[in-house]
Amino acid sequence: MEEIRRLLPRQFTDWRAKYMVEGDPGERWRNCRVIDMSSAGAGLECLDVTPEETAGHRIILAMQLRGEVRHAGPGECNGLRVGIEFVDVTEEERGYLDSLSELHAVW
Repeated sequence: MEEIRRLLPRQFTDWRAKYMVEGDPGERWRNCRVIDMSSAGAGLECLDVTPEETAGHRIILAMQLRGEVRHAGPGECNGLRVGIEFVDVTEEERGYLDSLSELHAVW
């Protein structure tokens, strides 16, 4: 598995994000920087945490992209399906989104 991850192209980024260490009793969202990403994972610079706090845990990562609503209609399970067009996308974000399309990435 390690070899496969190394073969996937990484997109260098400088995105601001938030993360939470699963199992954190305070359930605190903390600031981080997303340094690079591939379709398999991401490199983060986490603030306000020690290696001991993350060892053996999972991290929940929340990133933000802005989009203008282009259409809305009924969704599944009584929800609202909304289509957005990304706006104010940085060059790095655009590069990453483009690379996902080129790789036919499925999340």
